[in-house]
Amino acid sequence: MSKRCPKCLHTNEDARIFCTYCGTALDAELRLIQELERQSSLRREEKPEKQNDLKFYVPRSPPPQKKSSAGGWIFFLLLAAAAAWFFLKG
Repeated sequence: MSKRCPKCLHTNEDARIFCTYCGTALDAELRLIQELERQSSLRREEKPEKQNDLKFYVPRSPPPQKKSSAGGWIFFLLLAAAAAWFFLKG
């Protein structure tokens, strides 16, 4: 029984692992292993270098502080002055 190449359909001897014409693996399991190795090497090339392992942690900035408005102090001083004038006049 002879092995036929899945790529070029060339007939090879039974003892052959690779096609004598095109070099493709004749064994289906060997072709699967080669494909998996090719995919893993492509993934390694696509991945950028690890910069930080803690990518899920994003530091938060503190909430903005409320600015004190001068309007509240002016109202309080006017109210205190009116009360003082009312009590001191009467």
